[in-house]
Amino acid sequence: MYLRCHREIPASGQRFLLGSIPGRTTFVWIVAFSVSINMLLLVVPFYSIEVFDRVLSSGSVETLVGLSLIAATALIFSAAFETLRNRLLSRFAVRFERHLAPIVLEGTIMGTAGQNDGRTNALVKVRELRSFLSGGPVGSLIDAPFLPGFVLILFFLHPWYGVIALIGTAILLVLGAVSHRIARMEVGQATQAAQTTQAALDGIVRHSDLVRAMGWTRGAIREFMDLNDEALSPVVRASERVYTIAAIARMVRTILQITAIGTGAWLVLQNEVLSGSLIASSILIARTLQPMEGLISAWRALTSAHEAWKQVQAAAIPVLARKRKTLLPSPSGRIKVERVTFRTAGSDRAILAGVTFECRPAEMVVVIGPTGAGKSTLLRLMAGLERPSGGTIRLDHAALPNWEPDQLGQYVGYLPQDVQLLGGTVAEAIAGFDEHARDQDIVAAAQLAQAHDMILSLPAGYQTEIGRDGNKLSGGQRQRIGLARAFFGNRKLILLDEPNANLDPDGEQALCSAIELAKARGAALVVVTHRPRLLTIADAVLLLRDGKQLAFGAPFDVLRVPTASEGRVIRREATPQKLPVRGTAR
Repeated sequence: MYLRCHREIPASGQRFLLGSIPGRTTFVWIVAFSVSINMLLLVVPFYSIEVFDRVLSSGSVETLVGLSLIAATALIFSAAFETLRNRLLSRFAVRFERHLAPIVLEGTIMGTAGQNDGRTNALVKVRELRSFLSGGPVGSLIDAPFLPGFVLILFFLHPWYGVIALIGTAILLVLGAVSHRIARMEVGQATQAAQTTQAALDGIVRHSDLVRAMGWTRGAIREFMDLNDEALSPVVRASERVYTIAAIARMVRTILQITAIGTGAWLVLQNEVLSGSLIASSILIARTLQPMEGLISAWRALTSAHEAWKQVQAAAIPVLARKRKTLLPSPSGRIKVERVTFRTAGSDRAILAGVTFECRPAEMVVVIGPTGAGKSTLLRLMAGLERPSGGTIRLDHAALPNWEPDQLGQYVGYLPQDVQLLGGTVAEAIAGFDEHARDQDIVAAAQLAQAHDMILSLPAGYQTEIGRDGNKLSGGQRQRIGLARAFFGNRKLILLDEPNANLDPDGEQALCSAIELAKARGAALVVVTHRPRLLTIADAVLLLRDGKQLAFGAPFDVLRVPTASEGRVIRREATPQKLPVRGTAR
């Protein structure tokens, strides 16, 4: 299981992730340009010294013109270097996102296991980091290390100038520490509230029809606004305090500049420095303290970027650290479940306990049992979406963890109980993200699922837009298209969870025909159902209750087991049809 976003990442893992980012040599040029920029910024104070101490005393216009040309040229180069630095940072930020986005997305897909706890997706955090890297705070961070150099120059002009700069630096460091603490407190308080608000908003939007039908619109808005206010309160409080500290920092810098000028005037009167140091010291102190002042205002952005980086690490490091698995030969579809147990983290109660059965190619096993028996969980385990707490699931003698996930997915067709269709057209919903999908393969899958005629009856046939999650289709239409998707491609193992839940009798008959065709093609099928129709074509039946396996064998034999009410209901409805035993239980 992948790491949580707030779990501490080992230093070795951080270096591993940083080492994988391309374009790190760009920072060599960024540092070089930063050195040049900060060196050229010394031109203005030294220009002031030369003008006041040489030009005014000599009255030489030629010297003034020459110094002005040199200063202007230096400032032009400084602007050019700053432009180049910003362009390099921007391009590095883009490369950063392009490199990490697919890794983080893979980690998110492989690690979420269908869970949504309201946390912002790590991919959004990658975009936040890209914006941060190309923004102003990074420039302040790069310029901050040059602060001691400017302080030394001030000491060279006169020790009192250096002392003033050190006092200002100390004050700004204290203000920065306070701002950082406030930003951390705000992030800690606001994160959980923001997650709760986002989860509530997602639920309201996802179930908007239900909210409207039940007359809950005003209540939903009130609930969201209450949660949103709770999430915004710490942000507003922290922002007000940080802005206050930033204003104090600007005031401190201005006072120190005035102090430097006043001190310089006194030193000039005492004949300890030349008059040009008045302006030079003021400019140098402003330049020395400017990065510190910028960081005080940017502490919230820095803290948010740090939290984003931790979440990105949690998603990306397991993907980078995962070793490549050897691609296995195409399976026949034989699935074997051996003493499988499953329990969720922190729970003592097992959802599944000691389940053992086998399904061979060209056979179908129907899984029955009351609600909460663990049927859907069993299918998720067989699809590789969860890992058993104990026991093993093997596809053609290879345990599922030994398969490369994408390779395994090519041979497994999975239809969850809550049919999930990707947006786009019907054809795109059937093919998914298969870049090699051909029209004839899509049509063949629809025909195999007995959905071809239904699709042709839609307004634009296979090009009909289905809307988000297929919301433009009926439940039965979504079920049939989902079934076609499960049959699409070279599927050797087909897992269907309540595939007839939304089907009418004609739809169920079409489903039975589709299953028979899939069996004739050599696929192994494991089907969860509460309805008896599929039992008439089953080769074996698995009966679960409270996560325990009560029986597995030929349909007629299992349905005679006097156990759960679910079994009795199905047996009573199915027995008059004189179920044939189509396979031997193994």
